[in-house]
Amino acid sequence: MGSLLPRVPVRTIFQSHSEDGLCAIAISQDAKYLVTISAATKVCVWRWTLLTGEPTCSTELDPEFGYQDYVIFNPQNPHEFVSNSKSQVIFYLWVSRDMGSRVSAWLLSPQTFKCLVGQFSQSVFHFNNTQALTGTSAGKLVVWDMHDPRTLPEELLPKPHGVTATKVVAMQEESLTLLQVLDSCIVTGDVKGQVKFYDGQLQLLSIYSHDKVGPIQSISFSTILRDAPSALPGSRSLPTQTTLGFLNFILSTSDATVFHVATDSTNFGRITTEAKKAVNAIACHPQEPLVAVGSHCGLLKVWEYKQTQYLVSRIFTEAGIQCLSYDPEGHLLAAGFTDGSVYILDAISLQSICEEFQCSQGPVTHISFSHDSKYLATADENYSVTVYKRVLQNGSRCWEHLAGLVSHYKPIRGILFGVHPDSNEPRLLSLGEDRQLVEYDLNSSIKDHLVVTHRDRLEQVAVPLCLTWYPQLSTESFFLTANNCYKMKLYNTTTKMCRSLHSYAHSAVHLCVI
Repeated sequence: MGSLLPRVPVRTIFQSHSEDGLCAIAISQDAKYLVTISAATKVCVWRWTLLTGEPTCSTELDPEFGYQDYVIFNPQNPHEFVSNSKSQVIFYLWVSRDMGSRVSAWLLSPQTFKCLVGQFSQSVFHFNNTQALTGTSAGKLVVWDMHDPRTLPEELLPKPHGVTATKVVAMQEESLTLLQVLDSCIVTGDVKGQVKFYDGQLQLLSIYSHDKVGPIQSISFSTILRDAPSALPGSRSLPTQTTLGFLNFILSTSDATVFHVATDSTNFGRITTEAKKAVNAIACHPQEPLVAVGSHCGLLKVWEYKQTQYLVSRIFTEAGIQCLSYDPEGHLLAAGFTDGSVYILDAISLQSICEEFQCSQGPVTHISFSHDSKYLATADENYSVTVYKRVLQNGSRCWEHLAGLVSHYKPIRGILFGVHPDSNEPRLLSLGEDRQLVEYDLNSSIKDHLVVTHRDRLEQVAVPLCLTWYPQLSTESFFLTANNCYKMKLYNTTTKMCRSLHSYAHSAVHLCVI
């Protein structure tokens, strides 16, 4: 991917749903209106031209309607939109003064059509402007007939909004995850990565699929029309007898991969792969504007953050990445994994410079290099601290396991390398929820024997959560800790005496970085 151009906000709506958060949003075809739905099912319509912080109109939905996670405007009428939860579809007709009286909703069950309907995924307005469609997890489409309530007497309306569910059409066996209307055709995406095109009568026109494409989450079409191909090599495609043209499109999947599909090409082009599980590890390069990001899915990526440019990546299939650390010179990148393994990588190519270590019995939670890159230390969920040392073998430098120790009896909240005040030798500390600060003697440690020099109890009641070195502003040196009682404490590094304390009234500090 190339560099990303900066984006300037046109307008910002502050605190639109400050208490509950935003769960669904859509913009009208004429780009004048915005609809938002909060987690507490409050629906608001906003007009761009109004500079006030209040919505044009809003309504509160009944909690029994469920969590509305999708909403879309009628492309032909910005005063109509539809939303759905997994079990409920809601149609809206809004006016500036009163939208609440114009809301209608229905709950579909297997008894509604005497068949399995499944959970709703997405809803759209048909391009004929008289129907709407809803996709389901059972591979079906629910067809809604719409009647304009402004042209019919109110007492004749079968529903408050004049919308009736008329039939369920079985489209396929696989669950439908995406539904979209494109000019004169209807597009679906499913859990098998298939993209299908239908005409207005729901007759199949074409299929595009690839075995490497996962469940489809979204599709964006090109604005340049292509001639309809008879088949798509490398994918499954059906010919069409209509004059419908086909557009190139970009699709994203639930496994965080983005593909470009050229309808006259032979392959699905992979644009990018991102983390599909939680990102738990981030490390910044000590000298260059680079950031390494690791995920529980095993994906490691390096970005240049000034130009927001992706540089290199590597996927580890055996376990998830839990922590990362660059060495002080920026030549090495160490990674700790959920299976207890430790990799030491070249910081540029991300290739391993030695065999991985498997010395921890539990997931590695912390990892750090010494200031001279001579030592590497890790902490794991089994309350152990493990030290690796760089040695000279056969004229070349390599890494070996030095020693490990179960030095705490509660989770370790931080490991910290420093420098001894009377020498240039590395100094290693660890801090645990057992309130113990443990200092290790690296010079005296030998193979399979990690020496402890001091154990100091820092707290009596509070639980320490993190520690870091305080900047050297005088001859006296300090380290800083934070605890679950909203206090930060400054300790002398030699005497371990608390020299200063500061309280925070609202929340505990879980990370100290100076």
